[in-house]
Amino acid sequence: MATEVTPRLYDDQVRERLRVLVKTRSQSDLARKTGTLVSTVNRYLKSTKIPAEFCTSVISGLGVNPAWLMTGEGTPYLADVSAGTSEMATNLLELVEAMNQVARMKLGALTGQHHLKVLRELNDAIERYEALRAVLNRRTRSVFRELLDNLKKALQDMDAARAAEIRKAAQQVSRLCDDPQLNVEFDSLQEFYEHIFGDQVKALELSRKVFVKSLAASDVTMDKEHAALAINLIVSLHRADRAREARRICRATLALYEDVGKEWGRYKQIQALHAVLNIELGNLREGLRDLHDTYPVLPDQLKRSFSGKLVETMLLSGLTPLPYATAIGEDHSSKAVALVRFAGLMEEWTQLSQIYDRYKGDERSGLADGSLWEAWARGLAGATGNRKKGKDDADPLVAFESALSAERSRIAVRPTQDFAYAVAGARLARAAGNDKAARKYHDDAQQRLDTLDPNVSPQMLSLAQHWANALALYPEGSKAKNAAAQRAMAEGFFREFFDKGYGTYGRFL
Repeated sequence: MATEVTPRLYDDQVRERLRVLVKTRSQSDLARKTGTLVSTVNRYLKSTKIPAEFCTSVISGLGVNPAWLMTGEGTPYLADVSAGTSEMATNLLELVEAMNQVARMKLGALTGQHHLKVLRELNDAIERYEALRAVLNRRTRSVFRELLDNLKKALQDMDAARAAEIRKAAQQVSRLCDDPQLNVEFDSLQEFYEHIFGDQVKALELSRKVFVKSLAASDVTMDKEHAALAINLIVSLHRADRAREARRICRATLALYEDVGKEWGRYKQIQALHAVLNIELGNLREGLRDLHDTYPVLPDQLKRSFSGKLVETMLLSGLTPLPYATAIGEDHSSKAVALVRFAGLMEEWTQLSQIYDRYKGDERSGLADGSLWEAWARGLAGATGNRKKGKDDADPLVAFESALSAERSRIAVRPTQDFAYAVAGARLARAAGNDKAARKYHDDAQQRLDTLDPNVSPQMLSLAQHWANALALYPEGSKAKNAAAQRAMAEGFFREFFDKGYGTYGRFL
């Protein structure tokens, strides 16, 4: 807090706002209304230290909004603000003056004969600061509460501009409000904001911060709300492709709530997340067993979000033929994407075309028009002769690249996503008969895979498609420089995971 109220910073900020005032009135008018000499006002506007008494005179003499003068928030004049805001800003003015008193104390004076007097004055100044800080904390609580409610509403409405504006105001108020519960709630809403409109790395940092704060609280209780914080962290880690860390949090949380939460919907959600993470990390048998047991008892609103992973796992295990997979689980965009990606991996072109026709244009639970995976599936269906070509399909890679560009402008693409998109481009280029482009995409994907942070884990479908591309681009007997190494890594991948229960990988051995 000390860096926020230093006298020098206070003076510079107030000076800028005083200069705004004199743009509409003369320095002599400002001097007359504040009972100050014109020459003194001129010095304040240039560089001299500005006393709090002068600021008080500006507020009372000109009807200036103290919140605006002290913090820059709101409008310059009191006619436009509420009495509560004015009173709170006046307290802030007194708070800054109290800190000025502390700053003016010369600790070197403690060595003199009047050190006891200096200590008393220092103690009085600090006590006044603390008392005023407590007043501000109480008065900002209701303002902070209202801002958080408005921020939550803006996020629910997906109103990015309004959410950003409210978030900025809340960040200012949070500096004056010490309420731990409100600050944790604010961090949670900021995490949600970053997830939707911003940076997944920042979202993950905020999610960790909230979870650690909740665990460190002296009054922490093992209830559903606390479990929700654990879920937020697990989901944030999963979205950031940190599957191993997410699985560790899952296991710890399941153990933590074992005695009190087995019947909670959130406990079942954590069980399902643990199953999904096991599948992503190569433990298909354990993950599929747990997901199969957990899925039927999930709350209805969660079944849709887990249906994509359930379908993908049933297909990768070889337990469900592709024609029957559409009947598994609830329709969801993740399910539609899993179906077309698996069809592309297995070169089931007739099925891919049928799946595409079923889910295309479905914004809510299918493949939204113009989305990356819709463009990819459309391109594959057209390139393999299972769909009549249109004008936009003369080169399926053009539509794919256009959708990819739109995706990059919409969200911050993670390195594992870059890898997945390069893999998808190689598969599409192969289907279109463009071997040069396919090799370029594949080399890009390999470079991205080689340079990934070891703490992140690409999706299993992306890895499988990448190594399937390698086998197709470097057939046996290929004289290409890296053909032997590529085939060896591809065969090693498919052998390892076939032995772990990924039955469909037998096709590539």
